[in-house]
Amino acid sequence: MEEGERKSESVRCPASSQTSDQQNTTESTGQNPETDEDDVETKLDIRSDKFDPLLALYSPQVPLPYPNIKCFNNIAEYESFMKGGRGRAKPENVEKRLRKAQKGKADPERIERLKRLMVNNPVPEEGEGSGVKRPPRQRKTAKNVLTRMPLHTGSPLGQLNRCVQEKIRVKVHIRTFKGLRGVCSGFVVAFDKFWNLAMVDVDETYREPLLGQALYHEKALTITRLFEKLKVQETAALSAVERKQGDKLLKSDPRSGSSQLKDQSRRSDSRHNKEKPELSEIDKSTSSREMQKPESRPKVEYGRVHTRHVNQLFIRGENVLLVNIQQD
Repeated sequence: MEEGERKSESVRCPASSQTSDQQNTTESTGQNPETDEDDVETKLDIRSDKFDPLLALYSPQVPLPYPNIKCFNNIAEYESFMKGGRGRAKPENVEKRLRKAQKGKADPERIERLKRLMVNNPVPEEGEGSGVKRPPRQRKTAKNVLTRMPLHTGSPLGQLNRCVQEKIRVKVHIRTFKGLRGVCSGFVVAFDKFWNLAMVDVDETYREPLLGQALYHEKALTITRLFEKLKVQETAALSAVERKQGDKLLKSDPRSGSSQLKDQSRRSDSRHNKEKPELSEIDKSTSSREMQKPESRPKVEYGRVHTRHVNQLFIRGENVLLVNIQQD
């Protein structure tokens, strides 16, 4: 009997304890519903220290601090974006977009500045006569060959500029595609950095261009050979002039010349008749053919040296071989 009473009491006690616990829980839940909501919000807030990522994943709506945030499908896509993959916004592009967006907008500070300038510096109308004159614009100094010549001081072109200023005579050696052509002696008036020369009062000594195979077989022309050839030509010309003068003298004295010619012809005929036998018919025919042949043309000498005087001469820089200053 005593054991049965003890069992019934033990059964009653846990039941009563369970009912008391249920009442306590219902009271607690009924008393703090607002605190539970606040706890959930703090757990879902990314910026809070109590953020619960597991709860955020399972919750249907998560409040994000940035509304225009970019969503990624998975973590791999996010990693590629952070490493600089496709679709990543570079700072340069963002700045360019901001500039483009700001181009259309009016800057109030700039507008105010312009208004102040317009008020302080009013533009006079055409009809109104204003006493104040604007200062003229500074014109740039004209740049040409003559203004640039003095800038070459301390160089070979500077020496050429000295010859221009002091009017020193200059020898310019000119070349062809193969070698020396001639020498020009005169005064330089203007030049440029490409050695193009404008000269005055020029005495030129040059050789005629060679033609045919002589171009390849002729020796290279030098200054000494050029002037030696000129001397030879001058001596030949003098001898030719003397011969002409002698012929004129013979023509002026026909008696002395005719008597001498007659004596010479008689002597030659007598010798010819003694030495020469009678000609046959074949010899006569050959002699007649020889008489009918045309006279041979005189040989033309190529590469003759000439001299001339030129008042004004322009020499291209690519043809200038050497510039020699003639010292007094």
